[in-house]
Amino acid sequence: MKKVALLFTGHDLSEGTAVVLKSLKQHHVKGNFFLTGDYLRNARFKPYVRQMLKDGHLVSGHSDKHLLISDWGSRDKLLISRDSFLQDLRANLIELALSGADTSKLHYYIPSYEWYNSQTVAWAEEVGLSSINYTPGIRTAADYSYPEMGKRYLSSAAILEGLWSHETKSGLNGFMVLIHMGTDDRRKDKLYHHLDDVIKILKKKGYQIVDIPSLLN
Repeated sequence: MKKVALLFTGHDLSEGTAVVLKSLKQHHVKGNFFLTGDYLRNARFKPYVRQMLKDGHLVSGHSDKHLLISDWGSRDKLLISRDSFLQDLRANLIELALSGADTSKLHYYIPSYEWYNSQTVAWAEEVGLSSINYTPGIRTAADYSYPEMGKRYLSSAAILEGLWSHETKSGLNGFMVLIHMGTDDRRKDKLYHHLDDVIKILKKKGYQIVDIPSLLN
């Protein structure tokens, strides 16, 4: 059976979360939600977190304050100390526990900005967390971009064209597909509105949509 996992990250924006949860429930598939401490503390987002847990989705961490851990120009140029990094990660775990997640069963998290290096990966392992990221080769994570970003902007049509082109050529078995639950207001073309179609097409092509442990273990 071909498997794929759907990943969703949340920090300060969440306008698409209701759409995401509705699509997952309608199609009886499990999602993987990676949330910052700021997201978990936000009173407006708490009902979403309760729904994620109630529906049996994986809910794990995405750092506490969404810190940038290293320079964009040089991944190995750290901007944060080990103690600060671990303090931030542990604070995220505390907020997850307070929200009802069983942190003893959490083994995977997505680093903030999906940005990390070998040092931060090792640090995260000190608290029992393996760093994961979306699978390279597809561009769904570019759904944060907006037209004012110029050449970095990718429309949903372009993103989906690339996704299905990759599936046709090489397949998506074992892939982790990331979609942001909230994006800048300047992006009117929200990828999460296409989640229904993405799930339908994946199922039609014979993919089982699973949680991260089922994909990686």
